[in-house]
Amino acid sequence: MTDLLGADGRAADPAAQSDIDDRLAMLYAWPDDQLADGPVVRANMVVSLDGGIGVDGRSGGLGNDADGRLFQVLRDLADVILVGSGTVRAEGYGGVEADPERMARRVRWGLPGTPPPIAVVTNRGVAADLPLFTDTVTPPIVITPKAAAGQAPDGADVIIAGEDEVDLPAAVAALGRRGLRRVHCEGGPRILGELVAAGRLDELCLTLAPTMVGPGNGSLLGGVELPQQADWVPTGPEGGVAVADGAVFLRYRRRGR
Repeated sequence: MTDLLGADGRAADPAAQSDIDDRLAMLYAWPDDQLADGPVVRANMVVSLDGGIGVDGRSGGLGNDADGRLFQVLRDLADVILVGSGTVRAEGYGGVEADPERMARRVRWGLPGTPPPIAVVTNRGVAADLPLFTDTVTPPIVITPKAAAGQAPDGADVIIAGEDEVDLPAAVAALGRRGLRRVHCEGGPRILGELVAAGRLDELCLTLAPTMVGPGNGSLLGGVELPQQADWVPTGPEGGVAVADGAVFLRYRRRGR
């Protein structure tokens, strides 16, 4: 993968960029044998060398061009993007744009031409005036517990999972019943931690950024305690490890998946 991402994750011309994206898509293809049994959840996260998950509250401060290219490819390989409402606010998530290049490559990869929806997880509702709702070609999904269902924006596509707090395994199962089996999780850390604790995270793509951010910048699992040790094995080409522009790209699959 190192040669695909190059020094800065960019290619010299659009045709070369498309070729790189197609080859990355092959390297990160979803496991069809597992998808036949139900949803598969893949997370994509970035951490600093000292384990921090952001700069000034945003993970975007840790990424580089190579990380950004892989981030977009992983998004477009998915059926749905799972993310917490706190991450939506902190990272300034915009609506899904009608990008012709993005639509074309999804078709090349055997997926619908429309970009995947963003499924927002919230225990207390989410503001209806976010660009995620007001400026998008793919309407988002709101995943909420029964207690907060009335706080979803009017007309929103709502999945109720849990009573007082979102039951993430139930939410993933509900997405699967809709045919959304390739679940791409972008955090935040507490959602990631809850998925790991529930044994519901199947694959982790982790970028190790070449920087240190000091204390007070969070942890990968958001402080969630694990009921038992979770073991992971490297997967993919080059033993699941690649280096580009100083960043290390790691890919692990939960043992037994």
